[in-house]
Amino acid sequence: MENNGRRTFLKDTCKICVLGAVSFSVADFLASCGTTQKGFKTTVDNQKVTVPLTLFDAGNAQIISPRNYEYEIAVQKNPDNTYQALLLRCTHQHNPLVPTGNGYLCSLHGSQYDKTGKVKKGPAEKPLPVLQTETTATNLIIHI
Repeated sequence: MENNGRRTFLKDTCKICVLGAVSFSVADFLASCGTTQKGFKTTVDNQKVTVPLTLFDAGNAQIISPRNYEYEIAVQKNPDNTYQALLLRCTHQHNPLVPTGNGYLCSLHGSQYDKTGKVKKGPAEKPLPVLQTETTATNLIIHI
């Protein structure tokens, strides 16, 4: 009985070590893909997110991180000064997506989307949800 307990302990310990090694490798890989980018923090008010237009002075593509909201939003400023907002929620099983250098990745089942929200690799079959936007003189308002 004591030998069986030791064997179980060793198996469990090995599983934890392997899991730890894999998670560090995945974290290093994701960091190298540029996924450590932090989004612009804001709040959700009445199912709307408000973002200052000056945020896009730093670049035409921004990640918005609404507080107390499960998903981030990718916003692209278009050449005609319109905006496209994509909800970073996998259309396969609603897992939050991770921004990569060239699109978005679902870490749950491996679905991949390009920067416009189109599916590059399944199991997802539908593109990312596009959120309605409007602009004021100083802000972009995203309806969620």
